[in-house]
Amino acid sequence: MKNSLILKDSNIADAQMLCIPLLSGLVTIVAAGGDLAGIVNLNAAPLGIVGIRTRWVTTTAFAAAQAIAFRINKVYGFTAIHTSGGTAVQAHYNYQGGMSIDRAGTAIAVGDRVPLTEISSYIAATGAITGATYTGEDTDEPEVFCVGAGSTSPGVYDDYTPLGLILEKNTGLVLNNHITMGASGVGNLFLGVDAYRLG
Repeated sequence: MKNSLILKDSNIADAQMLCIPLLSGLVTIVAAGGDLAGIVNLNAAPLGIVGIRTRWVTTTAFAAAQAIAFRINKVYGFTAIHTSGGTAVQAHYNYQGGMSIDRAGTAIAVGDRVPLTEISSYIAATGAITGATYTGEDTDEPEVFCVGAGSTSPGVYDDYTPLGLILEKNTGLVLNNHITMGASGVGNLFLGVDAYRLG
């Protein structure tokens, strides 16, 4: 079925492959449950999520051994997007040979980005991000859960989770801090999402 939203051979020619790469600032002292990144599909065309890569690197050691953990949930009913405490990041088109027109009929050049009015992506600067309103996560059933072992310099070096999620309009992904970050430790969080739209 052509419009099944499944990324298969019969649909691949119409797929707009996207990368949503979010890199935080130097994050420190975040409470458990604090939002650190958010991605929302604001377009009527569904957004397929193929996989999610999560990384954390400690740049300043914590004062005592610190386990870190991040959970990513699919959330619904966004009526406001994240707007405070971080940086907006535009998704990139992964330009493919022969695919040079977007859904609106506009030519896509190598390096072009998706407007923030279609996909809102936001990541922390130094602490939790705020401003979003959405249906609360089911925090005991995250789509992705990645962990760095207890250490003064914990890290999540490359946690990649293949997925098959569909984000309809006003549906998104939120990455939360799961364990309160102790004082003094600082690090960078990276969230990379591989996605597509079908033309």
